[in-house]
Amino acid sequence: MDLRQHYQHLRSEEHGGYNNFRKPNKFALVYPSTYELGMSSLGVQVIYAILNSRTDTACERVFVPESQHLRQLVKQKSPLFSFETQTALNRFDIVGFSVSFESDYVNIPRTLELANIPPLAEDRTEWDPLIIAGGINIAYNPEPIADFVDVFVVGEAELVVHQLMAHFDEWRQRRAPKRELLEVLATVPGLYVPSFYEVTYQDDGTIEAVSPKSGVSPQIRAGAVPKLDDVETCTHIHTPHTEFSNAHLIEIVRGCGRQCRFCVADYARRWPRHRSVESTLALAERARGITDRIGLVGASISDHPHIDEIASGLVARGFRISCASLRAETVRAPLLDALADSEQGTITIAPEVATEELQKVVNKAIPRERLYHVFEEALKRDILNLRLYFLIGVPQETPADVEAIVEMAKEMRTILLPHAKRTGRMARISFTISPMVPKPHTPFQWVAMEPPKTIARKLDFLKREINALGSIKVGSASARLAHQEAVFARGDRRLGKVILELARGTSWNQAFRQYGLSPHFYATRERPLHEVNPWDHLDLNVKPQFLQLEFHKQEKGFMTSACDTTVCKKCGAC
Repeated sequence: MDLRQHYQHLRSEEHGGYNNFRKPNKFALVYPSTYELGMSSLGVQVIYAILNSRTDTACERVFVPESQHLRQLVKQKSPLFSFETQTALNRFDIVGFSVSFESDYVNIPRTLELANIPPLAEDRTEWDPLIIAGGINIAYNPEPIADFVDVFVVGEAELVVHQLMAHFDEWRQRRAPKRELLEVLATVPGLYVPSFYEVTYQDDGTIEAVSPKSGVSPQIRAGAVPKLDDVETCTHIHTPHTEFSNAHLIEIVRGCGRQCRFCVADYARRWPRHRSVESTLALAERARGITDRIGLVGASISDHPHIDEIASGLVARGFRISCASLRAETVRAPLLDALADSEQGTITIAPEVATEELQKVVNKAIPRERLYHVFEEALKRDILNLRLYFLIGVPQETPADVEAIVEMAKEMRTILLPHAKRTGRMARISFTISPMVPKPHTPFQWVAMEPPKTIARKLDFLKREINALGSIKVGSASARLAHQEAVFARGDRRLGKVILELARGTSWNQAFRQYGLSPHFYATRERPLHEVNPWDHLDLNVKPQFLQLEFHKQEKGFMTSACDTTVCKKCGAC
């Protein structure tokens, strides 16, 4: 089966979608990975629906096919084409990338080259499509892929994308030079035109300055949605070929006010917003006749002030619910009852660390007794799978902190075994261990990531010790891939050349050597607070003084219990 036939088969199994492509502006929405991963992204689904709701825009999806189909395109010298109508990508007016992971950066120039579009913005002509990009990675640091992109959507895109398309439509009708369009877009809050900013470097490789050209704001203010009820962030196309194939996803929480110092969601989406009970129930009704499973999505579902009412209301209407990660200290009986009534066999909690000392460092205090209580209450309701997420490589971490994760596993096993003897049913616990990657716009943006070899030794130790206990499954991220993620997360524009080489098949180390760059410079180097970061010209609504204050608090092991309004520009929770 060739790629066209494969796409036709996938589309025939979808519920939903759009068929009106006779609109003036052709938009190719690219997810730089496979269909299965792309259609699991709520962001892709929402932007696709928003664009097609406009009378002037026809949006089609584009995915990077799996290797067998990719080789086929290269062999046939066929350009990459869209999912809906198999239109060549270079025939669209706009090509927009939705970027969720640093690992997908390499697929951006690779996709453009497959589409016969020059990957470097400086090489493209007036006749080439406008290349844009957005997503959570773009919100905190788009600089590593700045060479490939004409316009970035910084922050939340649901409202900003309407302004972008309105300006594009007006410009297209005037048939003006592309630079005039870029000059207009550069004035729109939430849009960032990287070619209008010059980056200079010092002799030691650090950034001297990011200087805007005349008439351009020195700071790019991130876009934001004030009220979650104003946007329909739910599944718009149902397909069996996704990670959530049997669920209708609804975002009920956006942002987080917990201020965990490692977490981008706390800072890139600073203040928490909650979908109302009425809006949630209405969006759930759209799944009627397609699926009865509702997946509630958000940074911390159990922190929603009306989560019990939402969960009970959905179950009363005949739906079954599942939840993203929960906070142990806010999980109450009505939510657990609703999950049990939904025959949901798994709950997910992220303690992150296993000692009180490190809880103060990361600013996430979950009493161990509370975690065990939630586990016991879940077991009573025949919720027999518990997933726990942990970080290693956290600042100030000691061997005792790592060993404490093993001790926690032993203690949880002592809870599990008596239940198994009473009921004859064995519960399952899964530990997922991830290296801590320092992210921009968090208090950890200045800390050094641990070297891959150190991380790998810790992962090997935890897997060996916990697996030896039995009854607990351990999984982990790759130390090598986490290191690469850190390089791109804190990278600058010089990485564009490296990414282009990687897209063309050059090895990791060779690509860096070719341009005299070092991965260590970006990932495992501690940065002084006075250093100019590649992302400092992005305004995510949090002052640098606040991040520095939190950085000093983690050094001293201090918790933060509430938003500090003296340094926070705006906080919807205050």
